Amino acid sequence: MQRREFLKLGAAAAVAQPLAARAWAAAARGRRILYVAGGVSPALVARLGPSGFDVAILAFLYARWRNGRLELRYNGLPGRALPARLGPELRRLRRGFAARKRVMISLGGWGNSATFAAIRSAGVERFLEQFNREFVEPLGLEGIDLDLEPSTVAENTPAGWRAVHEEYGATLVALTNGYKTRHPDHDVTHAPIASVAARFYARDGGLRGVRGSFFEAARTARGNNLSWLNVQFYEAGDPKFGLDAGARPATIPEFYRSELLEPMWRGRAATGVARPWERLIPGFEPRYRQTLAFCEQTLRQVNRGAAALAGAGATAGGVFLWDYQQIAAHLPAWSAGLGRALG
Repeated sequence: MQRREFLKLGAAAAVAQPLAARAWAAAARGRRILYVAGGVSPALVARLGPSGFDVAILAFLYARWRNGRLELRYNGLPGRALPARLGPELRRLRRGFAARKRVMISLGGWGNSATFAAIRSAGVERFLEQFNREFVEPLGLEGIDLDLEPSTVAENTPAGWRAVHEEYGATLVALTNGYKTRHPDHDVTHAPIASVAARFYARDGGLRGVRGSFFEAARTARGNNLSWLNVQFYEAGDPKFGLDAGARPATIPEFYRSELLEPMWRGRAATGVARPWERLIPGFEPRYRQTLAFCEQTLRQVNRGAAALAGAGATAGGVFLWDYQQIAAHLPAWSAGLGRALG
């Protein structure tokens, strides 16, 4: 995410889950997810709190490995320097309104594969310990979103996207499984562009150090540790233009069904994901020619395709938007419209 300036330039699991996690999963069908970039203010909380968005993902947390030390920063600040009001504001966002919300944080984003390089250098367990101490516990976070993307315009090619996942795919798996082991009631999500989701999540993309697809690699005896995908269907993730070498242009609903849902439906025995549509959440960016009307129509088409494949109960697991700032002036309309489309 945040690649616009660069582009201008060129069922068993449910039984085993703790009660709190099962309650959240049951309540979260049709999640409405909003990425929040640029920090959290009291005014933002006051507007977002009453809305129908039920997951807020803070963007971004960066990691750097310097002189044998791991540095973690959110919104440009290390944990010790975060504003004193941030923890209470996030607590108010989670629990201070009629509907409970989940607050997560995203690592990486466009141009920041260095975050995953730093985590690999430090070691995943060392990162998780420091991340938990400096951010998860003080801020009351309830999950982590992993957004692995290339760092340069030159890498914005099929080969470039594969290369960054070859390089850090094993780190993604270790982060997913390690975080979920520490926090079984939290969510772990990934945020791939659509073609990456099709290659490496819905199928076994043959990545070095990854056992099968990412969903297969996240499977445990307790269930699948990968809660859902925030699939980017905008900019480099738009299947009309995207990075699928040799593939015909497709609409978002066509791509969702044929390249994501169908292969995951066929492979559900290997992943342990019995209801794969709940793990595939399409995402949009309003500034990327994706109006509310476009999003509503697309979601309805996605839902019809899912139901035609897997039965009447199959619909998209929700929807996400990048990001709050783009819809702040029209937040109630977006919240209501996306709710209508999700049914």
